[in-house]
Amino acid sequence: MDNRGSSKNVVSFRSTQSAPSIPESSPRRPPLPRRVRLRRRIWLVLMLILFLWSGSEWIIQTQAVHSKEAALVEKRRELASLEKEQRELKQEISRLQDENYLFELARKMGYGKPGEEILDVSDPQ
Repeated sequence: MDNRGSSKNVVSFRSTQSAPSIPESSPRRPPLPRRVRLRRRIWLVLMLILFLWSGSEWIIQTQAVHSKEAALVEKRRELASLEKEQRELKQEISRLQDENYLFELARKMGYGKPGEEILDVSDPQ
């Protein structure tokens, strides 16, 4: 412990051999040739155009899907109302085939059986 000030037993991380030292600020790479820079710019522009086109197509198709879904919902509502109307009409057809129902309708319209007298009880106003 007395050797604190001496450098004999101290571990050093630097090599003792002289290695080519890299300066703090390394020199910049030489600029790329003009044709290489031009190709890279053209590639960048093409990729940008492709990206913008695909984004716009995605937006257009999304809007088309939403509008068709809305139309589908409207058609389903229309189908449900038409099916309800069809059930009501089928019910009316089955009632019209009943003779008692037909007599009841005829009496409401003012008709009666032969020999039957119909009295009108509505107000004479």
